[in-house]
Amino acid sequence: MRFSIGMRNIKTAVAVLLCVLISFALKLEYPFYAAIATVIAMESSITSSYAAGKNRTMGTLVGAAFGGLFAFIEPHNAYLSALGIVCVIAVCNLLKWNKSVSIACIVFLAIMLNLRDGEPAFAYALHRVLDTLLGIGVAVLVNYFLIPPKHDRNLEKARLTVRRHLSSLARQLLRQGGGIHISPLKKDLAFLQKACDTYKEEFDPAKNKSHDLVSRIEQELDVYRNTYSHMRMIRLLTDPDPQGVASLGTSLLQASNQKAESALAPESQAIIYRYHVACILGELQTLGLIVPTDIAYPLEDLAQSGTFHASETRQQTNSEKIRENDRSPVV
Repeated sequence: MRFSIGMRNIKTAVAVLLCVLISFALKLEYPFYAAIATVIAMESSITSSYAAGKNRTMGTLVGAAFGGLFAFIEPHNAYLSALGIVCVIAVCNLLKWNKSVSIACIVFLAIMLNLRDGEPAFAYALHRVLDTLLGIGVAVLVNYFLIPPKHDRNLEKARLTVRRHLSSLARQLLRQGGGIHISPLKKDLAFLQKACDTYKEEFDPAKNKSHDLVSRIEQELDVYRNTYSHMRMIRLLTDPDPQGVASLGTSLLQASNQKAESALAPESQAIIYRYHVACILGELQTLGLIVPTDIAYPLEDLAQSGTFHASETRQQTNSEKIRENDRSPVV
């Protein structure tokens, strides 16, 4: 297990440091709330930081409004606290601020249960809103100015990973005629899609984002997915139990497998296998990857064996008919 400290970790620590120092400079009574807002708003991208900050701000406004109101009536009241939670969740759902529900409830309870005797309820609620805005602002600014995320590099890295794994797995699959575990490629494709979405959604004030890169990656993703689908079909054709499900030993599954095998003749399986092999080769050529030449066709032997047995059966049947005719009485 490799231990490492990522850049997001470092930027979170820097943001908390700045937030606490600013809180001390402004003589804020509760730097804790500002620091918590900073930690929550620090994300892997500037856009994500802004979205997390926006959700926290909306939740803070709802929680502070109800917290100030209910604390003004009677703070530290258990029944009012429960009733206030019902109101907070209902309003967030009504406004469709579903991602703000948790923080709204936390802010409400912080005001309702932490308010000291003689302290104005609405002033305390206003301070919690200001603390949140301070923490969010520090997190977004630190994320933007302190070594901003290089999403173009992450996108290219994810793309190269997919190409390398796709080329290797396709070559092994076609060389062995099946029997290759290809599910890791699906995870790589999901990671590449996420990297592409992050790159598209990222805040770009300098206009450095390349739309041509996004278009090219999206086109390649379609080809990658098509290739994976053809590889999966080869797995299903060549492996009787590619997912290890039949090892459960259920009679129903065994019966369905037998029906499926009897419904599809070996000759048809061989034709379908060749079709998916040709599609994979075409997709690899489209991607500019190495096209393998040493390809196995395991279903060809099965089809020839099936044809031989069928011919042998027909000959045996004809011989039996001739013998029966010879034994029949002559009228």
